[in-house]
Amino acid sequence: MSSIGRALKASQAALQCRSFQTSTVAFAKKHPKQIKKENLAKRAALAAEFERTKPSPVVAAPTPFYASLHTPETVLQSTEAYQHGLTDDEAKLLFEQAPEAITDITKSSVVRSKEEALKDEQHKGDIVKKIISLQNANAKAIQLWNTQRCIEWFGRKEGDTGSPEVQAAILSVRIQNLHSHLQSHKKDRHNYRELRSMVHQRAKILKYLKSKSLTRYQTCLEALGLQARAVEGEIIV
Repeated sequence: MSSIGRALKASQAALQCRSFQTSTVAFAKKHPKQIKKENLAKRAALAAEFERTKPSPVVAAPTPFYASLHTPETVLQSTEAYQHGLTDDEAKLLFEQAPEAITDITKSSVVRSKEEALKDEQHKGDIVKKIISLQNANAKAIQLWNTQRCIEWFGRKEGDTGSPEVQAAILSVRIQNLHSHLQSHKKDRHNYRELRSMVHQRAKILKYLKSKSLTRYQTCLEALGLQARAVEGEIIV
């Protein structure tokens, strides 16, 4: 056999040996410790991703309920909202029906024409309307108006102020307002602690509601723009 043939045969043998060794490494079973290490790494990655995608326990999604509320900015565009719990029916009675009734009762048209007397009473009504309009209200009056809105929206009966849904809604409105305040006042530590306290208090109320009725719980969360993950388990604010 020539030297070239012997070299070719040796090269083929070396390739076969290398292929065999590679296959052995590729198909070898992993050590249990290595498998455990990989599983723990996967579990940690999933937990980190779960926490990263967890919704905020403070910021709620926009809902029709929040759109019906007022802030000091939005109240300036509202012309049909009043202080002191004045309803739409009461406003209609006070500003539309009362002037004509007062004109007839007081007999003001005896001294002057009925049109002039009615116009005078309507002018008085306009003055009262401006005084009690929500546009002239302070922040506390706007908060009271929003609280009444919570009762109307979530109350299970007329005048319901104690149901879990109403309490959770009132806290949610306060949380939203305080969160907006803290966005502009980063160093307000006192109100930051108050915010955390209200978030945990709302979570307790919703937990109680869930124990009473899962359907009511889910309906309340949807109306408040909250996800279950945001109010259940450990809450970090």
